[in-house]
Amino acid sequence: MHARKPHSAERRDVMLAEIQDLRTAVVGLGTMGRGIARMLSAAGATVSAFDPAVRTAVDLRQDGISGPEVGASLEACVADADIVFEAVFEDLDVKERVLRAISATSPGAVIASNTSTFRPTTLASFVDRPERLLVAHFFNPADLIPLVEIVPHAATDGAIAADVVDLMRKLGKRPVLLQAETSGFVANRLQAAMLRESLALIEAGVIDAAGIDAVVMSALAPRWTVAGPIGVADQGGLDIFAAVCAEIFPTLDNAEVPPDVLLNLVAAGRLGEKGGSGFYEHTAESAQAARQRLVAMLAITEGWRRGDQTTRAPA
Repeated sequence: MHARKPHSAERRDVMLAEIQDLRTAVVGLGTMGRGIARMLSAAGATVSAFDPAVRTAVDLRQDGISGPEVGASLEACVADADIVFEAVFEDLDVKERVLRAISATSPGAVIASNTSTFRPTTLASFVDRPERLLVAHFFNPADLIPLVEIVPHAATDGAIAADVVDLMRKLGKRPVLLQAETSGFVANRLQAAMLRESLALIEAGVIDAAGIDAVVMSALAPRWTVAGPIGVADQGGLDIFAAVCAEIFPTLDNAEVPPDVLLNLVAAGRLGEKGGSGFYEHTAESAQAARQRLVAMLAITEGWRRGDQTTRAPA
């Protein structure tokens, strides 16, 4: 994966090389950056990583990440990279500073931002040769969840976008290439729509948080895993869904700001798993158990998609 010669056979050869020959860099080692580094290391890529708060590889090994070399500086991290994954905090000023440094130090690398907030057109203005920048939006935990949204901007080199899609497939991911930019991309827009209605129902006293999650886990999620929401509509009959939508759409929540049921938790410092409590209480043990359940579920569903009906969850 190489942008040093944008239209050359050399770049294509590197882009399509074996993973073990790929030189990657990860800038930003928070939750998402660590997951991306874990994924790249597990696949055998050469990984250089940098974060001002992470000084040695020991810090990463304590988090189950082996393999990355931790650079003494951002410049040292990205200097020889074929592709740089930017995963710093979702603050535009921070993004600008980091992307400008990556661009200046690694003029030939493909730059893939893991942003979930900013459109690639905005980020491209911080990069020399913006045709080499796109968004590669992973989902937490990045080393486990298959989906990666690949979001080019209007000036992104189409060959680079195609090559990043191919790379994601080599890494065992399920990339989806968006045809146009939109705020929040696709998965987060769907997630936000579901969360908005869920919070509205909780605030209205119709149901509590546990009940919402039970409805999704016991009815919607299994069917969506098999067919997706559009496929489920096809299976149920589009005439039926048209009638249901005509009845329900006018009653759905359309609030433009988060409701108090969410804001009050945030104000109280109840931020969810990372803070020990949110709608639910959390411990290190419950977080690990949730990760194990996710691993087990993905093992079953991925095997099923491959036609492996004998796949079982790991013990």
